[in-house]
Parts: sequence; C-alpha cells; structure tokens
Amino acid sequence: MPVQFMRFIDFWLGAPCCLLLTLWLRVARLFRRPRPRPERLRRVIFIQLAESGAFVAAQAAMRRLEERHPGAEPWVLTFGLGGQVLDALRFPRDRRIVIRTDGLWTFCRDTLAAIARMRALAPDATVNLETFARFSTLLAALSGAPIRAGFFRFHDEGRYTGGLLTHRLVYSPHLHAAQTYAALVESLAEEPGPEPAAKVAVPLEDLELPRVPSDPALRARVEEMLRSLCPGWEPSWRLVLLNVNASDMAPNRRWPEANYLELAARLAEPPDVLVGFIGAPGERAAVERLLRELPHPRVHNLAGRTGLPDLMELFHAADLLVTNDSGPAHLAGAAEIDVIVLFGPETPKIFRPLGPRVRAVSLELACSPCISAYNQKRSPCRDNRCMKGISVESVLGMAQVALGRRP
Repeated sequence: MPVQFMRFIDFWLGAPCCLLLTLWLRVARLFRRPRPRPERLRRVIFIQLAESGAFVAAQAAMRRLEERHPGAEPWVLTFGLGGQVLDALRFPRDRRIVIRTDGLWTFCRDTLAAIARMRALAPDATVNLETFARFSTLLAALSGAPIRAGFFRFHDEGRYTGGLLTHRLVYSPHLHAAQTYAALVESLAEEPGPEPAAKVAVPLEDLELPRVPSDPALRARVEEMLRSLCPGWEPSWRLVLLNVNASDMAPNRRWPEANYLELAARLAEPPDVLVGFIGAPGERAAVERLLRELPHPRVHNLAGRTGLPDLMELFHAADLLVTNDSGPAHLAGAAEIDVIVLFGPETPKIFRPLGPRVRAVSLELACSPCISAYNQKRSPCRDNRCMKGISVESVLGMAQVALGRRP
C-alpha cells in the first residue's frame, strides 16, 4: 500500500481506535484481573513496521535483552520488507510475525492473523520501536502482553496514542536510535508508574554493534553474477556500489541522480574499478533508464538482481558504498565495507549507520533536520538544498580516500 495512504489511516483512524481501546481495557479491568506481571521474561515481541533499516540498530537492543534477562526470547513483528531485512541479518524465521502490505485485503487479513498469533504466543512484553505510531501501539495492546514499553507524549511532544502503554518513555531526539531502542529494553525491568521510565544512561560505546559474517556459498553466487555482467571482472578489482534510491516515506532524502551519474563516471575511470547501482526489484526499471545516460562497460545495473541476503554478501565483496540515508546504508554497516552516507532532511546524530567504516556527510543547514518522529517524517520542503548542496567533488574525494586504503 502507498505510504501516504497508511499515514492517512494512522492519523484519522488511529486516534479514535487508541481512545476506544483504552476505554475498553479500563472497563475490562473492573470485571477481570489483568494478567499479572511475570517473574521473569520469557518471550518479548519487538514491533518495527515501516523503517525496516532500523532493525540493524535494534540488534543491539535485542542483545541487551538477552543480557539483562537471560533466557528471554526476542520475537519480531514487522511488515513484509522487514522480513527480508531479517533474512539478511540472519534472524530466525520461526520467531517472526510478518504483515504483508501488498493490498488492503491482504493487509487486513495478515493484521488479524498477527494479533491471533501474538495472543497464542502469550508474550510477557512488547517493545514498540515505532515512535508515536498508533497502529503499532494498538498491536502491542492487542497482543495481551502485561508489559508494553514505548514512547509516550507526556506534554504533547508527540501524537496521541491513548493509555495503552505500561512503560512509557520520553523520546529523546538527542540520542542515536540504537540508544533509544536499548532504553526501551532497560525499562522492562522497572515497575510501571506515572513517571517516565528508563532514567538510566545508555552509552553508545557500550552497545554491541551488529556484524554479519561473510558466507562462502553466497560469495560464490555474487561473484558469478558479477562475471556475467562484466566478463573481464576479477575479484582483485575494486568494486563500488551506488544507491540512488530512498524509500517513498521520505523521497527528499535523495541526492540528485545527475550527481550519481557523474560520480559513477569519475569512479569508473581506472580500468580495475567496477561500479554497480543497487536497488530493489521495483527500482530496476528506474535505474535502467538512468544508466542510459551513462553507457559504460564497467558501470552496471545491479538493482533487483540480488535478494537481501545476497546484497549483504555483495557488501562484503565490495570496497565502497555511496548511498542516500536508507535501508541499504544500515545493512552495509554490518558488513566489511566502507560506507559514505549522504544526509539532508534527517540528522546523522540519530540515524547514522553503526560501524567503524561508516562516514556520514551532512551540510547541517539551519533548516535541517526537517523530518523527525514528531511529524511522521513528513516535510513541506520541495527543494532539498541540504542534498543538492553536497558536491560531487567532495564525495569523490572521500571515495578515493576509502578506495586508496584497499591493499
């Protein structure tokens, strides 16, 4: 379903649904005792629906759950794309609940099935990684979990989500997303109350960064694909990946396509450099049209040629990724590759991909960041100078430094 339609539904139907469910739960407590708080956590469902790239940062929170609550089993509730990201991160398939969004009927049917599945699992807690999203808050309440952690608008900082959370946190726009998610896990050990939960420090350096090791079988498949595209290619060549795309949730995160074409042409000048444009299957045609403006024997369209597990291995095989702020940037942070991420409407202070070889680029204009958790990542800007102002020369210079470090 289109992103704007989902936002519309969440805005207009979400608020009354949160209010009605809040009233229903309060009335129900008059006639039956709520499920008691468990002595120890056994099953915790992490809810992350739209921002599938956030699962990379959420891995640190899941590890913290296992550290703080030995024996606790993390589960995930997500949309269809999130399931593919979990494949790339090698998260167990038998601990996922997936809601497909390809059609209203499918979406409604999968939502009801997801609620039934959660209630059958009888989770001890839910961790809502979505910020002020009403749909995910409703799902958490309908799961039947006695502990429900999430972000709450204490003095109108965010959107109304009813009284459906038991552990309410203040959302801080000054913390990295990984710290924010870890704080949610920290709150699970506390007793519910009117005060904001998780009044603890969560240093970023204390969080275990997610790493996905290379897979020899996937590497062979990736190398075969590269040879089929460029018969002269050898593993000794330098491989540069470019991601011209960004999700429909915030299209103004895109660097101009003309800049990517110029960057590709400049990077492909040495005879031992192969440049590939990556993307989802639905983005393949758009990338194909773009590359008609740059016919080059060592610049190729890789969009749609790999599933996300193969894409992760492609990151291991490559030397550099230049990308907009989007899901592939976060996935690449878990692989052995240099990454240059271009930020504009959002801030790298919150969403910078984790990893020692990631470099974030931002002009830090006075109007940026203009999209956040408070406005559902909707911006009135139609002239994203924060992205247009990032010069090809500056990105090329950083790319050449990264490629120069290769043995």
